[in-house]
Amino acid sequence: MNVADAIRGRRSVGRVRQDGISRERILRMVEAATWAPNHKVTEPWRFVVIAGDARDALGEAHADAVARANGSPLSPEARSGAVALTRRAPVIIVCICTPSSDDPVVRREDRDAVSAAVQNLGLAAHADGLGTIWRTGLFVDEDEVRAHLGCAPADEIVGFVYVGEPEEAPAAPPRRPAEEVTEWRGWD
Repeated sequence: MNVADAIRGRRSVGRVRQDGISRERILRMVEAATWAPNHKVTEPWRFVVIAGDARDALGEAHADAVARANGSPLSPEARSGAVALTRRAPVIIVCICTPSSDDPVVRREDRDAVSAAVQNLGLAAHADGLGTIWRTGLFVDEDEVRAHLGCAPADEIVGFVYVGEPEEAPAAPPRRPAEEVTEWRGWD
């Protein structure tokens, strides 16, 4: 698959089969992620690959965070629902930025590099016939989830990339033409 086809063909895939995915396929995705551009080659990324029962442990940390935010224990149904969020795909790749400096410009560059790594993950998955969806929300900032993942205080969870065999190929969403979002300066 050429790069242009991969970019245009990649979609966020929210519904995937629960079939297992080999470690080798996941490792190829992570390796592609590590080739993302990053200023001064700081390599600010860390990836936590979660599968099997480890998804429930992550879900329990999320449920604990939801209970704390609500100020009371969750009902069994609500707790089960919170844990189920991590069962939407057979594999979750947590993409974490560990900034290489306290300098705000470097911190932004490092986070942007991890965002580029997430894009590389998605493109590599698509080229390998897998579907992904990049999820964020309150989940990325929950203290219980951060502790579960071993995040240092300066670390930022850039996203949870859910990975699986697509149940169906989503249709391409409409996109504005490049001409509408491009301003040309200094061109004839």
